[in-house]
Amino acid sequence: MRQNQYIRRSSVVHVGSRARRIAFFLAVVGLIGAGVVLCLASMLPSGFLYASNIPSSAVEPGNGATADFSEETSSESVDQGANGAQEIEDLTGQGDTLVSLLNANLPDDDSVQEVAKSLVSVIRHAGNKAFSEHTILKEGTSYNLAADEQGRFLKMRLNLDPANVFHAERDGNALRCWKEEVVLDFKAETISIPIRGSFEESIRKAGEGEELVTKLKAVFRWDIDFQSECKRGDTCKVLFERRYADDRPSGYGRILCAVYDGNKTKRKMAIFFNDHYYDEEGKELKKNFLRSPLSNMKVTSRYGQRLHPILKVWRKHDGVDYGAPTGTAVWSVASGVVTFAGWKNGYGNYVCIQHDNGDESRYGHLHRILVKKGARVKQSHRIGLVGQTGQATGPHLDFQLLMRGRHQDPCKVKMVHTVRSVDPPLRERFFYLKQQREMFLEGIALGRKSLGEESARIY
Repeated sequence: MRQNQYIRRSSVVHVGSRARRIAFFLAVVGLIGAGVVLCLASMLPSGFLYASNIPSSAVEPGNGATADFSEETSSESVDQGANGAQEIEDLTGQGDTLVSLLNANLPDDDSVQEVAKSLVSVIRHAGNKAFSEHTILKEGTSYNLAADEQGRFLKMRLNLDPANVFHAERDGNALRCWKEEVVLDFKAETISIPIRGSFEESIRKAGEGEELVTKLKAVFRWDIDFQSECKRGDTCKVLFERRYADDRPSGYGRILCAVYDGNKTKRKMAIFFNDHYYDEEGKELKKNFLRSPLSNMKVTSRYGQRLHPILKVWRKHDGVDYGAPTGTAVWSVASGVVTFAGWKNGYGNYVCIQHDNGDESRYGHLHRILVKKGARVKQSHRIGLVGQTGQATGPHLDFQLLMRGRHQDPCKVKMVHTVRSVDPPLRERFFYLKQQREMFLEGIALGRKSLGEESARIY
């Protein structure tokens, strides 16, 4: 009996010692494994898949802050440089100015004024005479700005456009500003624009900018009234120079050739030759009279009998009313002398011009008069701004035209007095150039009906 008891006691002791050895072994293995994990963790880069640079304020308990792990981020990029210096790179928003950008990033008003004044001086010297520190920058203009850890200005770059990049940089106690040297290049390209809506809308739908609209209107301003004669279904083909700055599109150069095919206008062609524009017969497009005194307008009341909108009586309307926003520039349709400039009853602010051929033009309801009686004006000279002075229900221009002392309908009278034609010794060269540019417009040179997106150099 004792022997059995011994045996049982011996068994218990044997099993207990084995368990202790196993536990000890597992503890040692666990410690070694933990050490290996810690060593590997210290060797991992900060950019490891699961590593995150989260501010301590976002995770410290008791400060009421919470970390935001949403995917939405700011467009502004902030780089932390040496010694705490920071550099931001961003795009301007609506209403931003040079001063507002500097004020938002620099605490020192003196630095803001110094940088703004210096940059404005360089920008004006580069050709933008109207630029100031309070000029509203185009939305989406890129810029970057760097300051040290105390918020003191270090440098700034302002990209007004690809061809106009300006820099300011702190150099010791001095501030250095300059315009970046950009390589400009011009390439001749063609585009065919179907008219679907207004002329401006059609060009924008074709992916082109407002500058091309302005240039085309200037080329055809003696022959086409784009507001009343531009119709859906018309087509405008243009061979033009596109400007590149360091291989980036940066506006437009010259219109080399343009053809407008319209239901009302018929076929109108403009060929750039010897610094002037000519039609397909070699006659200069420039005429003694413009087609209209405004660049953008809408006929709101035509020539002839009408019910007066204020007096409510039927009477003859001796001119044409062009609706346009207040402040729109009004041009003299031809060269001449100002015979009246002042207030005239229901016409409000009023200007009369006696032209060189004896005809007369009159401009009423002006917001502001920009000429004086007796002044000599040239064609396209700004004589006033659209308004609604006198008897007017809204901003518009009352335009009247008198020929040999009698009122005429400005929309129907076509004063097409040609200034000049291509000089005889140059006519052969002109017609050869005309043929070449027509070929490119029609795509013949590339074996296509329309050049479309293709581009080619034309000299």
